[in-house]
Amino acid sequence: MQKETKIYQNLPNNPGVYLFKDKLGHVLYVGKAINLKKRVSNYFNKEPKEERIKKLLSEAKKIDFYQVKSEVEALLLEARLIKQFRPKYNVRLKDDKRYLYVGITKEKYPQIALIRQPEKENNLLAWFGPFPSAASIKEILRLLRRVFPYRSCRQLTSKPCLYYHLDLCPGMCFKEVKNYAKTIKRIMMFLAGQIDFLVENLKKEMKKMSGQQKYEEAAMIKKQIQMIENLLTTHAKAQEEEKVMKQLEELRKLLVKYYGIETNQIQRLEAYDVANLGNNLVVGSMVVFLNGEPERSQYRRFKLQWSGGDPGGIQAILARRLNHQDWLYPQVILVDGGKTQVSAAFKALVEKNLAKRIPVVGLAKKEEKIFIPKVFKEKIISWKTLKYQPSSEIHQLLQQARDEAHRFAQNYYQKLHRKAIFAFAPEQKQKDRNQ
Repeated sequence: MQKETKIYQNLPNNPGVYLFKDKLGHVLYVGKAINLKKRVSNYFNKEPKEERIKKLLSEAKKIDFYQVKSEVEALLLEARLIKQFRPKYNVRLKDDKRYLYVGITKEKYPQIALIRQPEKENNLLAWFGPFPSAASIKEILRLLRRVFPYRSCRQLTSKPCLYYHLDLCPGMCFKEVKNYAKTIKRIMMFLAGQIDFLVENLKKEMKKMSGQQKYEEAAMIKKQIQMIENLLTTHAKAQEEEKVMKQLEELRKLLVKYYGIETNQIQRLEAYDVANLGNNLVVGSMVVFLNGEPERSQYRRFKLQWSGGDPGGIQAILARRLNHQDWLYPQVILVDGGKTQVSAAFKALVEKNLAKRIPVVGLAKKEEKIFIPKVFKEKIISWKTLKYQPSSEIHQLLQQARDEAHRFAQNYYQKLHRKAIFAFAPEQKQKDRNQ
């Protein structure tokens, strides 16, 4: 186990499992995270709404954690620790259904299936769980089946099924299958979280097969090793993509509800920030997020002479951007700021007759409030303000885009500032000589 800590700031930014403990060291709750520090800090950075969470935090005096290499390993470890400690705050699912388990039957050709009450099954060789995330364990089993094809049907039939034709089942329903017991053993090792040990065993067997000149068997094992390694990263990528799609959909619904612009899907989001360089020089940045991911090849920088301050600078920069009709228009524009900055950006859209096509929102620093204008006949008539919530999918997406725009603008600002200093240096030296 990793070192014990009482302060969540000391947790690593890595995948793992965290354990809330009381003053006597009893485990109160077990959870998994892609980023331990970020996940656990969410408990303390906002006022919990659920009474259960309030009680948990009031009783928790220590936080232990296990650090692992992937989210898959975190999911499997979480299940083992919940089974081991049976924490009182790991309650039932919201729909009052029990957590899922993976059961393996005690047969010549064991079946692998998802079950909810393993203690009531009388034909189990082993079971693994509980898994709080039903979607995650289903996805892992789907990917694991590509590595180690297994039987999932309850009753063996006399003819091959679709899974057999997809190379996801060995086909024991109509033929004798060799080495299936070895396949089951490997699956059990994986579900038990012994992934490194499993891979090491596979490498030894691959080397043995190669030494016996059984090159086809060696090649098959090598492929299995590669697929296991891909499984660990593919699942994490799939989870991240799912999260991003959820963020974009929540943002779309928000814009439809408050801004009044109907859009089927948000594919392109543009975020803007400006910095004042002095001498009436304003620099700005445009960053582009495609399907929730930054697309750096489409980032743009702007420099213009402007004496009207940052809000006017945003309007001027957006006007220049909207002149580029060869650049695809976004489904939403985000500006770094509040009502003043959003109003300035809105003016630029009105001038280009785009106020009814492209919504603009603001995300202000410090309080992290989202500002959405309510528009009627190309005029802002009121505002919807959303307070900061660390768990909000929309806040997470907009923060990422806003912070990226700020970073890009500051980099450009510093670059031009250094140039200005170096350009000024020779003149200053000459003045020094004349004095």
